[in-house]
Amino acid sequence: MIVVVLLSVASSLFYGTSDFLGGLAARRLAVLPATLVNYLFGTAVIAVALAFGGWSWSVEATVSGSAAALFAVVGFITFYAAMAIGPMSLLSPVVALIQALVPVAAALVTGQGLSPLGWGAVALAVVATILISQQHVDAAVRVTMPGAVLAVAAGILLGASVVALDASPADSGLLPAFLEMAGGVVVLAALIGVLRLLRREIPWFAAQPEAEPAAGVRQLHLSRRAAWLAAVAAGVLLGGANAFLMSALHLGNLAVVSVLSSLYPLATVLLAAIVLRERVSRVQIVGIGLAILAAVLLSVS
Repeated sequence: MIVVVLLSVASSLFYGTSDFLGGLAARRLAVLPATLVNYLFGTAVIAVALAFGGWSWSVEATVSGSAAALFAVVGFITFYAAMAIGPMSLLSPVVALIQALVPVAAALVTGQGLSPLGWGAVALAVVATILISQQHVDAAVRVTMPGAVLAVAAGILLGASVVALDASPADSGLLPAFLEMAGGVVVLAALIGVLRLLRREIPWFAAQPEAEPAAGVRQLHLSRRAAWLAAVAAGVLLGGANAFLMSALHLGNLAVVSVLSSLYPLATVLLAAIVLRERVSRVQIVGIGLAILAAVLLSVS
């Protein structure tokens, strides 16, 4: 179980950092091209890992990876759109909470058992995610309806993608994760091509600066070059996160892997505090402590 916990936590750290960089890039660039860059470099990372690891093709693995691709690409598009609308520090934990609950529900339905201590640690991790999402913000900084709708949709879709990956055969290796990323590239490229052909733009997926920040919060303005570099770095981290996640799912319980990998707001919130000077509240600090405790309990359960 220790290996599963380490892989899951590593995926959460990579996801959180990737989401932070991707969210910054989405403020300066249109969301669809920025997400396509994320997927291109994420796919490259998975392809390199696949070349050096064992894997086996099967119809089940192909179906699993393809379903995950459909759920994930729409989930990431809506996620980055939500991050572009902001506020990032409030919407990212909401996405993570919903994303964690979908696989936990699937694990319960499919009878993936855990010890009482294990289920207690899973519940603790969910509580930790809720606490991390609690942050004092200035009254001027509010979650808009479009941002909330996009965040909820992103959480459901990303959670469903994890369930789809978990359904893949154990000997498939990183193949489903590769198919997920490669499928996303195809869907995104096709969508961008159709929109350009029709000369249409989806308003919520255009570059949108976050609302005016609260007092003491730094507004970071990126050049287009820096934004593209942030999108590339986000993609590389995304590929690594998916590789860790796929490996953890092959080795461990769906509920355990999903809740630990969904703790990525830890990295997002901490980076927002360091880079954007967003405040980390005492409640969030308690949440961070509970998250660490949950990871320790799961490693010994």
